[in-house]
This record gives sequence, C-alpha cells and structure tokens, in this order.
Amino acid sequence: MGTDPGLRVARDMVAAKNGASRAKGSNDDPGASEPHQESGPRKPPVAAHQRHPTVDWQRAFDGAADDTDWLVPDFIAQGQSYALVSQAKAGKSLLMLDVAAALAAGRSVFGQKPRPPVRVLYVDHENSNFDIVERLRDMGYSPGDLDNLHYLSFPNMAPLDGPVGGLDLVQVADYYDVGLVIIDTVARVVAGEENSADTYRALYRLTLAPLKAAKRAVVRLDHRGHGVKTTARGSSAKSDDVDAVWLLDTQPGGDDDVFVNLGLERQRGNAHPDRMLLLRQYDPHLRHVIRPKSMPDAERRRIGDCIDAMIQLRLPVDTGNRKAREALGLAGHKFRNTTIADAVRTRKTAATDDGGAVQQELL
Repeated sequence: MGTDPGLRVARDMVAAKNGASRAKGSNDDPGASEPHQESGPRKPPVAAHQRHPTVDWQRAFDGAADDTDWLVPDFIAQGQSYALVSQAKAGKSLLMLDVAAALAAGRSVFGQKPRPPVRVLYVDHENSNFDIVERLRDMGYSPGDLDNLHYLSFPNMAPLDGPVGGLDLVQVADYYDVGLVIIDTVARVVAGEENSADTYRALYRLTLAPLKAAKRAVVRLDHRGHGVKTTARGSSAKSDDVDAVWLLDTQPGGDDDVFVNLGLERQRGNAHPDRMLLLRQYDPHLRHVIRPKSMPDAERRRIGDCIDAMIQLRLPVDTGNRKAREALGLAGHKFRNTTIADAVRTRKTAATDDGGAVQQELL
C-alpha cells in the first residue's frame, strides 16, 4: 500500500523546515565543518513538475462520488473539515463523544440507521478519564464496544500549529487509519496567539491540510466569543479553512431532556441543511436524537410535490442531490436546490427504520 498522501505532505513540510534550519545554522557558524559527502555519483534532483503532478481529470471524474459521502448524514461528510462552536458548558464535548462512540461501535447516530463501524481518533485536552468513562457508561457502552475509538487524553503532543505536532497527529491518524479526527478544543492545541490569523493558517498548513489530503474528516471544537450572535472567539481566520461551521446552543426540554440546536453559520456548497434540531435524552441511555423541524405549510407542500415528481420519474430512494436535480430539470420540473435537497433527505430518512412516518407527513 502506498504512503498516505497526508503523511507525505506532513513529512515534506518537516523536511523542508529542518533543511532550512540546518542551512541557517551553517551560515551562523562559519567555522562549522562541512557535512560528510557520500562517495559515488550524486542523484540528479527530481524536477518540480514531477514532485507536483497535476490532476488527472479522467481519474478525478471517474472517482468522484455522485452524492455526498456522509459519516453522519447532514452533519459530517467524509474528508471534510468542521468547526463546532458554542458557549462553554453547552455540551459540545458530550455531543461529539456520543457521535464518536456510536460511529466507532457501528450504532445509530442521532437515531438514524446504523452504519458499519468507523475508526475515530479523539484528541481531548478538556475532559478527565473519569468524566469520559462516566459519560460512556451513561451512553450504554462497555470497553468491548470501543475498539475503534482511539482516545488521546491530555496527550503530551507538540502544538499542532508547528511541524512536529502536526506530523505526530498525522502519523497517529495514519497508524489507526481513522475516518474522523476530533480535536477538543482547538485553543488547547496551538501555541500561537488566539487572535492571530497566522496561528490558524499554520494549523491548517501543518495539520489539517495533510489530514484532509488523506480524506479524513476533522471536527475541531471551539468556544464562542462574547455576545449571543458571535461565532468562535479570536481570529476570523479560524473559519477560513473549514468546509462548514456549526453553532450549538441549548434550551431546556421536558422531563429533564435538553433541546440541542445546531445552526449552520457557513458552508462550502449546499450539502448541509441550515439547521439540525436534536433532543438530548437521558432515559434509558444518554443520547442525541433528531427531532423534526417545523416548516411553513407552503414549503412542506413544495417538498411533497418534489417527492411526488421523483417517484413519478422512478428515481431510486438513494438518489443524490446532483442526479435528482438533473433528472427533475430534464423533465421540466422547477424546484429550488434547497427544496430538492430536503426532498432527497426526506426520502432517505423515510427508508430507514426510524423515519418511516416522515414521508407520509409530507405527502
């Protein structure tokens, strides 16, 4: 098997930095001895165009998925990078531990249809082992369920906005071949100033970009700044490199339950919904489940009409957004992209055991 592309990128970065440091050291010390020269002919340097190959368009198109490849439908897509932002003590660590454990164990996430297990790497600088174990027990897990959940608790790892820490994390993710990396929280893993854009540009270049090159999804947790409507505190560059930013807030529910609201602040493309409404339940186990979002009757009818059109066109229930848009457009139907996305999502939800009544409510 070839070298992980993300690992190769990280190693190249470290090698380049080390080479620059050695060059600087030799200039600072004129009396330093010359490095040992190996005997024999020297290999010619590899040309730049060979070190940096361009995209093979045929392979790129052939390998492109027809629809978003979700780890958690609507919430986390494979290979994408996210920020999850909330006020302190709102429960973002609790939410992501629920997601991480369920993915690793192959259990339902948010009450959706269970999927095959996914290896997860959780880098935790916030919660003690006692807290983690207590929460996992409350969620109904035992040690034998968690073989695919690789947990680093307060790791003695160099900052991730530097080459050593970045390479370490990329190597750990490569060793366990994880599909998802969770960083809790981003302020604990960087050495630079929180208000400096350079800190988060370095974090992306040295850690997040290599992970993304290896098609590993990353969710980094962050604290919200002062004020109800503000996003993550610190530099605005924090959000420059992520594919989506989720803002989390909570409200009390009935019977000790808690309403957890995920609002989409920004995204690349239109794959994610503008919001996800969850319910944090404690009985019989601690878990988060999707609760239906309210919508105007007119929009509900439009989604129902779109579903009717897709059924008439005999589109399979697992048809993705792109193919649905193409088929509906060719048939002369005019629906907004958001309506088509909601219709596609509703059909897929209705096909699962937990969502069978959803489509009927719209039709």
